[in-house]
Amino acid sequence: MAQRRVSFHTLGCRLNQADSAMLAADMASHGYEVVPWGEAADVIVINSCAVTGAASQKSRQAVSAARRSHPDAFLVVCGCAATDPLLLQGSGAVLADMLLPNPKPRSLAALLPVNPVHTEHQAVSPHQSVPHCEGFEIPGVGFYPERTRANLKVQDGCSFGCTYCIVPQVRGPARSRAVEDVLRESRELISRGYREIVLTGVNIATYGCDGVDLAGLIGKILETPGDYRIRLGSVEPGPLLDRVIDLMAGDGRLCRFLHLPLQNGDAQILRRMGRRYTLEEYARTVNLAWEKVPGICIGTDVMVGFPGEDEEAFRRCHEYLEALPISLMHVFCYSPRPNTPAATWPGRPAGNVSHERETRLLELAARKASTFAASQVGTTLRVLLESGEPQNHGWSDNYLKVCMPPALKLDANTFHECRIAGVLPGFDREVAGEPVNP
Repeated sequence: MAQRRVSFHTLGCRLNQADSAMLAADMASHGYEVVPWGEAADVIVINSCAVTGAASQKSRQAVSAARRSHPDAFLVVCGCAATDPLLLQGSGAVLADMLLPNPKPRSLAALLPVNPVHTEHQAVSPHQSVPHCEGFEIPGVGFYPERTRANLKVQDGCSFGCTYCIVPQVRGPARSRAVEDVLRESRELISRGYREIVLTGVNIATYGCDGVDLAGLIGKILETPGDYRIRLGSVEPGPLLDRVIDLMAGDGRLCRFLHLPLQNGDAQILRRMGRRYTLEEYARTVNLAWEKVPGICIGTDVMVGFPGEDEEAFRRCHEYLEALPISLMHVFCYSPRPNTPAATWPGRPAGNVSHERETRLLELAARKASTFAASQVGTTLRVLLESGEPQNHGWSDNYLKVCMPPALKLDANTFHECRIAGVLPGFDREVAGEPVNP
């Protein structure tokens, strides 16, 4: 009997990537061959996203496209959009054979039929309770075939209740992974040769288990010897970050990168969003990181078009962002999410107005990215090569894509000290680098 094949397509955030890696590892341990997306497979898995309306639409489109391309495959849809009934059945045709809402099962293979084939009679949606207790564990180690970077899930869920956000509905309350379980997987990933470990979760700043917070967890991971680095995923602003910034300033293995979601730079809009910090507190954290960690790259998320946003509120937001030393900005338009408070509020700007504001912030984002890249010219950065010859490109710890001379014979998944020669024309974050000791 031929070995069964499974392929994965992941939408959305790094947390989804980490979840997909665990599901892939589980399937491999049960005898499945994990093949690249697009290749013929017996089982195809789409890990969906629902954080915005556009993300939900992309998830539905991905499911429809997968069914057209693989009519006979057993199609599993998991993740944040898996509660959408249109993913199971749309236009009278069964699309997905199985829906797995969050939290994802420990063993996908155990839930599959003995002979997984597409049929209308195998459409199921198992309901799994969300663990409310701290200290959950995840067996195994994530499957990352590229062997350069791995995502390490340390936390899941959120209890903040921002007025626009669907995440607490689809991922449940905040909960933290057991410290020893995190350390077990991090050590195994390092021993397997992964050079960069990305700590991920819905809100990793809320990590707390057995008296250990996020800063304490980072410190414990860094006790593991080896030539590797740690990168933080998105981190909510708060006083905890002072200690994280101190760690970043003191240990070069903790990447000089902080992604601090702002959401909006107008004080009234920020309060209406239900965010848990003031603009003054946010600016303090950004400026502290900028002062203590030279060369740090600071990223953020910004939403336009929220109910109540008029031109004056947008102007204040634009001015606030322009004044801060932010290097990367993810800008997007607000979209109402089901059963969230803001979905019913009046005063939402017209679509063309929101998109025009989005364009203006994207222009600001491009200028800031270019300014940051230019500030690194003449410096020496440690670069993790992701693609060896002939491309010879990788990422610095402060999140610049560094392109090195194609003639050099360099191997992927290796570190190189590179002197930054200039910003590549036409790109905001790509720079040319010359290895100091190739």
